[in-house]
Amino acid sequence: MDTVYKQAEEQAEKNDHDKPEHRHCDHHEHDDWKERYEKEKRHEEYKLHHIYKLEKSIKKLADALAELGRGAHLHELLGIIHKPGWTTKAELAFVNAILDQVGVQIRALDRLQDDLVDASRKVIYACKDKHDDDK
Repeated sequence: MDTVYKQAEEQAEKNDHDKPEHRHCDHHEHDDWKERYEKEKRHEEYKLHHIYKLEKSIKKLADALAELGRGAHLHELLGIIHKPGWTTKAELAFVNAILDQVGVQIRALDRLQDDLVDASRKVIYACKDKHDDDK
């Protein structure tokens, strides 16, 4: 980036020498392009920082879902329900209700993930279309 900065500065100086009448204008006293460059650089650093944090959150959730996907708790439950004395009709109804809700939550989570990825793709396509229109 520093090379780009130096090249832009050299070009600006060359332009100033080529146009002596512009050197004395008030708006050229201040290097607006330097400010724009610095602002853009800070904005890019800001975006990278937030993208990094977002990536970390996504990976953490993906790992948690992978752990849930193993189904360790439900596999343990499979061993428990076959032991003698397990369970009364009331307890069975209670466990079935919870299992039904776990299934509902899993389907809702799957749908949320699909919606999140679909919406994210639309952002990419919208940016690509806008970029193509700018050409």
